[in-house]
Amino acid sequence: MGIKTREQYVDSLRKQKPCVYIAGQQVENVVDNPYFRTSINQLGAGYDWANDPRYTELATAWSPLINEKVSFWTHLRQNGEDLAGLINGIKTFTGRYFCTMCMGIGLSVLWAVTYEIDQAKGTGYHQRFREFFKEVQKKDLRFALGIMDPKGDRSLSPGKQPDPDLHLRVVEKRADGIVVNGAKAHTTSAPCTHVFFAAPCRVLGEKDRDYAVSFAVPVDTKGLTFITRPAAGPLEPKEIENPVSSQIGFVECLSVFDNVFVPWERVFMCGEWEATNQLINYFSSYARLAKCACTSARLDILAGAAALIAEYNGVEKAGHIRHKITEMMITSEIGWGCANGGVARSSAHPSGVSFPDVAMCSAGLYHIRTRFSEFLGTLQEIAGGLVTTMPTEADYKNPQTRPWIEKYLRGKAGVPTENRFRLLHLIQDLTASRFTGYLLGSVVCAAGTPETNRIDVIRNYDLEGPRETVKAWAGIKD
Repeated sequence: MGIKTREQYVDSLRKQKPCVYIAGQQVENVVDNPYFRTSINQLGAGYDWANDPRYTELATAWSPLINEKVSFWTHLRQNGEDLAGLINGIKTFTGRYFCTMCMGIGLSVLWAVTYEIDQAKGTGYHQRFREFFKEVQKKDLRFALGIMDPKGDRSLSPGKQPDPDLHLRVVEKRADGIVVNGAKAHTTSAPCTHVFFAAPCRVLGEKDRDYAVSFAVPVDTKGLTFITRPAAGPLEPKEIENPVSSQIGFVECLSVFDNVFVPWERVFMCGEWEATNQLINYFSSYARLAKCACTSARLDILAGAAALIAEYNGVEKAGHIRHKITEMMITSEIGWGCANGGVARSSAHPSGVSFPDVAMCSAGLYHIRTRFSEFLGTLQEIAGGLVTTMPTEADYKNPQTRPWIEKYLRGKAGVPTENRFRLLHLIQDLTASRFTGYLLGSVVCAAGTPETNRIDVIRNYDLEGPRETVKAWAGIKD
């Protein structure tokens, strides 16, 4: 069975007993706790899409590993066509639901890295990883991707930190497995998944070999604790206010490993510090590709909201309004074009996966993400000050105050006040709420910061060729 239903997914969560704290309290069952409603809803949507005939081509694929149809989230990206399917899925689902939860990119990265380690050192990591990957596909599991360590003092390597646990590390090797200590940050919706998958977040040196560790464990493994930040929206659905964040939102976790045992069959790297350079390069190429498509899709939503509120306000034909919305569209197209360019310039890896062009994807992501915050302000500007001063949903539903709201918040003739009121609350959710901060943070920091995008462009851009061309035209002979 390569594809679960939403109901099967929720039932599987009920059987798990992860150690979870949220809002200062320990949680017995995430399914019945209101703090996890939106995370489960969004992950559950992925199961819905995979079972929806309208989305079959986007949300499913055939796996030669298990000879079954599998979901978008467990598919191994083997060629350019698979990479195109990845970004098309992200563009479609994120463009309608704000997030696709594309954490599956991490498995393709480790597929290649474990292959390279085995080729260089004669280890058996890749076969272990194949078996793990097959289990993920057969059971249609979701996993938390634990990459970023707390890091401590960023100027110091992991082994030189005052506290050695500020990067996840191996503290003991046993005949049957390893024991790890430390933590991973930014582990989105981890208690609502099935497996925690960990890998290093930086290039390591020989003295930091204990930090070169990758593995997978069930989320209810003994010693693994999730200290969880609530999602940005309200605990209950809202009909008008928070139309996005009351339906879509993600808990974020500091995932603490306190002497956690990992059996060898689920260990995919243990001390191979030399492989971390390629691991980071491979992960960067996939993460930048996914984020390029994701940010483009989110910007499409902002452009749509800007165009609609301009119409409702009666200013859709104003030159400066059209100019601002056009800037949104151009920026979105640049990001989307670079994602497609990264796929077109992808390269095949001997292990059987493909990697997009990291320079192309990084350039596109740098451009689109650095303008995203500007466009949040642009959307507010076009909508007007009512975004942050208008009456509440409760006032609108009060029969005594509703007539005045209907009278004084009317916009263009022919547009019902309720439609404009609902749209303004949507724009408030996108630009002036806790969800805004989360949305902006995920655009600016996820898949590396803008500065890491610049570094990857510098590292991978062929500047020597143009230099030689200029020398030739100038008649310069070295």
